[in-house]
Amino acid sequence: MAVSQEHLPLAMLAKPSLTFSVPSLHDGLPIDCRVYHPLSLAAASDAPPWKKHAAIIAHPYAPLGGNYDDPVVDIVAGTLLRRGFLVATFNFRGAQGSAGKTSWTAKAERFDYMSVVGFVIHYVNFLDPFSQGSPTGHGSVSPIIDEVVEVDGGLGSTICVSPPTPSLPDPLETTPVLLFGGYSYGAMVTSQLPSVETIAALLDTPECGTHAAEVRLRAQHLAEMQNTVLASARQAAADRLHPQSPRKHVGVRVGGDEGRRKSHESRRSLSMDFEETIRHGVAELMARTRKGHKRSASGRGHASRDSDGVRSSGDVVGTPECLALIPGRVSFRPAYLLVSPLQGIVTNLATMSLLPSLSTFPLKAWVRFPARAKEEPHPPEPLEPAVVVAHADAAEPEDKLVQNPTLAVYGDRDGFVPVKKLRDWASRLETIPGSKFRAHEVSSANHFWAQRNVAATLREAVAAFAASLLSTGTG
Repeated sequence: MAVSQEHLPLAMLAKPSLTFSVPSLHDGLPIDCRVYHPLSLAAASDAPPWKKHAAIIAHPYAPLGGNYDDPVVDIVAGTLLRRGFLVATFNFRGAQGSAGKTSWTAKAERFDYMSVVGFVIHYVNFLDPFSQGSPTGHGSVSPIIDEVVEVDGGLGSTICVSPPTPSLPDPLETTPVLLFGGYSYGAMVTSQLPSVETIAALLDTPECGTHAAEVRLRAQHLAEMQNTVLASARQAAADRLHPQSPRKHVGVRVGGDEGRRKSHESRRSLSMDFEETIRHGVAELMARTRKGHKRSASGRGHASRDSDGVRSSGDVVGTPECLALIPGRVSFRPAYLLVSPLQGIVTNLATMSLLPSLSTFPLKAWVRFPARAKEEPHPPEPLEPAVVVAHADAAEPEDKLVQNPTLAVYGDRDGFVPVKKLRDWASRLETIPGSKFRAHEVSSANHFWAQRNVAATLREAVAAFAASLLSTGTG
């Protein structure tokens, strides 16, 4: 479902602030992710305040060329970034060289998406670089990194550490928005997600060594590193504007300038080096947290909590340790954005039985699509008990689209889904009493938004929806 960028506006996204991976909650498969920081996290001292609004945008069907470089994903994500959202994009399994294969039912992809949601929730929670209490170091020098940080996985280590207490939110501030978005197949997966509360609960007290614990720990550590990087950059910018006494610069830079990293080997080497830096950094964080503390043996035979925040079980053998609940974790107002939703197309999409003839689409939209023979999917590993709860929450996926601000944008010449079916679906959800679902039909737009005029209309619709979310504290 990818399309040539020949007729689309120039790319809106710059280089990502972070490039890394997280393990899928489904089976631990590494999921490629990118995070883009808004202007509020820039070095300029006059940048707008960081409000912790965030958005996640999913791409179209991977076997047809969909990935996080899709031009429509670029339009949507870039528009939200300019509106002040921290934006995350990611590759579903099997997309653009990622590990794994696209599933037949989209269930595995749902958990891929949930892993990114869990990361973003905790990354945003700990990302607080400009507050008075924000650290510029933790006793040892933290590395200053380039704008693009690449992490290739490395999910083997288990780290059990309690998080620091984040700064308490100002009760007068608007609760931040977490916007779940997707285009085409990504919109279909978005609509099937469980509620944000259910996803967050999977990472509240995860058992140490699980995929959920790894997602949370990576989010915390990367956020703490960025706190140091961003605070140092802003301080350096302020020093240049208002020179004072010489200051000792905090940290050292890892790697050279981006222009010097031209070979694949050097980029991969940097990736591995930074992954090792993350491992050491989180291990040091654990050691500092546990230093001077001893495991409490009180409450013999009953669950207790260590002074380091890792839940233990006294002398009970076989009871797993879990990460501690994060006090005062940021809560979000959920919202949903569905671009060219594949209403009514679920498992049949993988078999291509519902797709129109290839002759109905521009040739350039298909030339890059790889030919793939049908293969039997590998049986998934057993899901963790906590993750199974998410299936029940997703039983009525349309409920959240009605109960929370939702915008569906589609064209009247979609081609994949008859426009009457889209209209009937949108009308049904809009007319439910108290519904917050809204649809925007764009004249002459097809599924790929390939014409410049309809792409501009899409951008305007997304910008208006984003502005409406940020202008109200009630959603």
